[in-house]
Amino acid sequence: MSFKIGILICLIIMIFIAGITYYLGRKFAYSLIKYIPVFSFISGVIFYYIKLNFISYKPNSFDGIYDMIAFIILIVVGSIALLETVIIDIVKNSELFGKGYTALRKAITSENIKKKFKFKMPSGILKKIRS
Repeated sequence: MSFKIGILICLIIMIFIAGITYYLGRKFAYSLIKYIPVFSFISGVIFYYIKLNFISYKPNSFDGIYDMIAFIILIVVGSIALLETVIIDIVKNSELFGKGYTALRKAITSENIKKKFKFKMPSGILKKIRS
């Protein structure tokens, strides 16, 4: 399989996976849409991994080297897309965490804690212990 056909098949697979992820994101979970680049690049990496390991090359051809370069580029870009998605999730969840933390801080004040956890010495138990 030549390098040009490999690139074409990889792009078709990546577009197909992106379309499926977009459709599932629209129908079921909207947060799935931000993972479209990650899934697309992972499918491209899987394709090139299978191509490198299971498809033989002609002797003295540069197709194997080109495939390795494409494989490395897909891994780098896919990891950057994954990192970007994780950072976006962390930022969104930290905003929710900040709102929850401030609400919790307002609910728990020192007056509320003193009312809820008022420690009283049970005088009856102390009298029994001392006598």
